[in-house]
Amino acid sequence: MNFKHVLILVFSVVSITSCTNDSESLTVVKSFIKARNNFDAAKLTSLADENYKETFRKDFVEVKNRKELLRNLEWAKELSSSTTIEKVISQNDSIVVLIEKSSNYIDVAFKRKLRSFETTYYLKDKKILKQKYDFAPGETNNNKANEKLYGDFERYCKLNNISYSWNPTKKDGIILRKALEKYANR
Repeated sequence: MNFKHVLILVFSVVSITSCTNDSESLTVVKSFIKARNNFDAAKLTSLADENYKETFRKDFVEVKNRKELLRNLEWAKELSSSTTIEKVISQNDSIVVLIEKSSNYIDVAFKRKLRSFETTYYLKDKKILKQKYDFAPGETNNNKANEKLYGDFERYCKLNNISYSWNPTKKDGIILRKALEKYANR
C-alpha cells in the first residue's frame, strides 16, 4: 500500500454508533471521533496529545503530530471522508480497540468496496496519544486492484488534461474532488 492509498484512510472523518457502558477512555475516543466528524479543530486540539501519531500496520507513520492532524482536516472535508464505528472490541483506562469502516469520495468515484479497519487508540490523562490501525480481521487488501483503479484514474486525467493532486491540503482536496467528479461522470 503506498502513501496516497493510506492517505485516503488517514484523513477520514468519523461517525459514531451507539455503545452502552462506555469507559472514560471510550468516551474520549467518541468525542475525538465526533470532533473529526465536525471538523472541530479546537476540540481535536483539546483531545489529542501534542505528540499525537497515527500509524498503519508495522508502525508506518501516517500522521506525525497533532499539528499535522489539524492541517489535514480540510482535505478530509473536501473528500467527504467518513468512518463508522462498527464494533467496540475492548476498552480500558488506556486503550480502546474498535472496528471501523472508512469511506470517502475516492471510493465513490472508483466504485470501490468500503474497507474495515481494526483501530487501537492509546490514551493518557484523557488525551489520545496514538491511533494505530490495520485491516480488520477477515478484511483483504487487493493492492493490484487498487493500483489499477488509481492508474486508470491518473491515465484518464492525463489524457483529458485534468489536474489532480494527492497532497493533503484544502486546495489540493478541491482539485482532486473536481477531477474525481469528472472521472465518476465520464
